[in-house]
Amino acid sequence: MKLTSLILLCSILAMMSCQKQNGKELPSFELYSIDSLVNYSFLVAGHAYGNPMDFQYGLHPPFKTMIPQINEYPKLEFGVLTGDVVPKPTEEYWDSAELDMSRFSVPLHIAPGNHDKSPVFHSRYQDYYSFNQANDLFLILSPRNWNIDGEQLELVKSKIDSCKKEVDNIFIFCHELIWWTPENEFKDVEINYRPHYPGTTTYWQDFQPYLDSLEVPVYLFAGDIGASEGVSPFMYEKQDNISYFASGMGSNLNDNVLFVEVSTSGNVEIKMIGVKNHKFGLINTF
Repeated sequence: MKLTSLILLCSILAMMSCQKQNGKELPSFELYSIDSLVNYSFLVAGHAYGNPMDFQYGLHPPFKTMIPQINEYPKLEFGVLTGDVVPKPTEEYWDSAELDMSRFSVPLHIAPGNHDKSPVFHSRYQDYYSFNQANDLFLILSPRNWNIDGEQLELVKSKIDSCKKEVDNIFIFCHELIWWTPENEFKDVEINYRPHYPGTTTYWQDFQPYLDSLEVPVYLFAGDIGASEGVSPFMYEKQDNISYFASGMGSNLNDNVLFVEVSTSGNVEIKMIGVKNHKFGLINTF
């Protein structure tokens, strides 16, 4: 487990929370400019409603405040919200979230979380689907009890098999950290609510071997993290061709989002950005 990024995240965000130190203004953290060879970029944001103990209508306020800056990110094509967009899946909460979402200048995709799924969600959004951007494949997924199985797994394999020799990258999004269990190598990552884990996951038996067999890079993103001070704000691990990322918001201390930049040659750079006190701060790149 790579803990360096977690330590760096906390230290940078602590700096961002201070206006002055020893009477001197601290440097402003701004979004770094992107390389001229970047073909497109996209946003990944987890747990977008924020803190489960102090929520509101609409998106997490610090995240909402940053929408104008997000809209200015170079070559931004779309965003993906990795679940828990609303605290309660009612018409009123979804209407409020969608009002905030309408302020984005790019379309948003939703990989639904346990707080999102309901007849209201399914009347407005697809549960799982795929799309292409440039020479890359994107899969928006909706685990059932933390598992990608049945028709959903068949869709994933069908879409990948049909283009795996032609795409540069495969990006997969879901809410739960489907690779996590309380006993495996990721056990030190503190997810938002451990009782949400159903007790088993078939990821390592049914899904990971298939992804591992592919000859293209796979990036797997989740958003069930970062909702409060007592949970992990971020995780990253790379195993062979699979890169695992989880990020989220709600603590008002370690909130973070990811910007993914894809070059014209298919190379991927991922920037972890801290959200604090109406400021964006570059924390690390991967």
